[in-house]
Amino acid sequence: MKRSPKIAALFTITAIAALIILSSACSKKTASSPPLSTDSPAGKPNFVRVPAPADWSWMNRTGGRPQSFDRVKKWGPFYDLRQADLSRLDLAGYAQDLLKSYFDTETKWPAALPAGFDPAEILDLNRNPGFGIRAIHDRGVTGKGVSVAIIDTPLLLDHEEYADRLRYYGEVNAGKMPADFHGTLVTSILAGRTCGVAPEAEIYYVGSHNYEVGSGEGSGEPNAAYYARAVDKLLEANAGLPRERRIRVISISAGCGPENLGFKAMNKAARKAEKAGIFVVSGNIAVDDEPGFWFWGLDRSASDSPDDPAAHRVLSWKEWIIQVAGRDGFEKFYEKRLKSVGLPEFLLISEGPKTVAHPFGRSAYGFYPMGSWSSILPYIAGLYALACQVKPEITPEVFWRAALATGETMPVKADWATYVGKMVNPGRLIESLR
Repeated sequence: MKRSPKIAALFTITAIAALIILSSACSKKTASSPPLSTDSPAGKPNFVRVPAPADWSWMNRTGGRPQSFDRVKKWGPFYDLRQADLSRLDLAGYAQDLLKSYFDTETKWPAALPAGFDPAEILDLNRNPGFGIRAIHDRGVTGKGVSVAIIDTPLLLDHEEYADRLRYYGEVNAGKMPADFHGTLVTSILAGRTCGVAPEAEIYYVGSHNYEVGSGEGSGEPNAAYYARAVDKLLEANAGLPRERRIRVISISAGCGPENLGFKAMNKAARKAEKAGIFVVSGNIAVDDEPGFWFWGLDRSASDSPDDPAAHRVLSWKEWIIQVAGRDGFEKFYEKRLKSVGLPEFLLISEGPKTVAHPFGRSAYGFYPMGSWSSILPYIAGLYALACQVKPEITPEVFWRAALATGETMPVKADWATYVGKMVNPGRLIESLR
């Protein structure tokens, strides 16, 4: 059955790609954020540009004031309430819909809200990275002294979640676009001050789109060659850093298969990074090596504790694979590879719900009921940063074996086989590496 482009894009590995393209193309251009420090360990200016904050308030009907809840913009099963003015609406009976909506600190709510939905409580609860990560932070394991890198959409540089640790910002195929929600989402999960797995890691970032951003025929087509160039840019920056400050992991919330333009270039760039001692965490970590680093998503209710393992469920195969179904054929590549490697164990990680930094201002935050593969990959990268802090000589292979060995066993069911899943246990993982 053919899905409409917008619905299909909601579940792509570029994490709600329709929203990324739309937000980048349609954000109002506002005054640039204040300039940030240009100091860097290499002694060179490290911000090529300061992307303007995003503004989506006009995207909802009637200037951000929908006439009824049923007329609010939807992306697949989710309502989009970001920067919407709902103050005049009657939301009685919509509690479950609201728990499955995107909203943010700029959403305006009516005085009366349905029982079971408190937006402030939901935002606060879901800042927690979950699975006991904050208890690890309390023991001094925060990623301090570890450099991490991210390749994603243009970033709001001065957000309070990470601005003090942002050491480098470059761009490839960014098109001078405003800051985008996807960049702030992945940065928050990896290294956010209150939302992140590694809240004291130092951040190196390249803003980029892995699709054609120009106008005309072919615009919007996936092209991983841009991310390959972004990896090269990070390697160039990395070469100028003192050895003890060099990048240990690159988080890329995307994946590519043989049908994708730039597939060979991206593989070549990833191999160069690996030779430089960098773990490249992308959708392809599951398929590139033998037997591959396989992971699978967990879900939970937005009102349940992120720290409670019992609150999480393993996604079905259909729920999991549809998130990467798109025109570049990655889902077929992934499934074929999985069927060829026997019965690998899967590392199970929650993909949502999440509260993360938003690109509208220094203190703006947004809630996402599902982050898809895009939220899992920076979580893995953040865990690796914690592991690097306690065991500086660690390798990706040692890290992955330890994560599986210390995880809680749960079955993972694909349509053709049942696999062993290991729900991540960060506390046990870090203790096993000491």
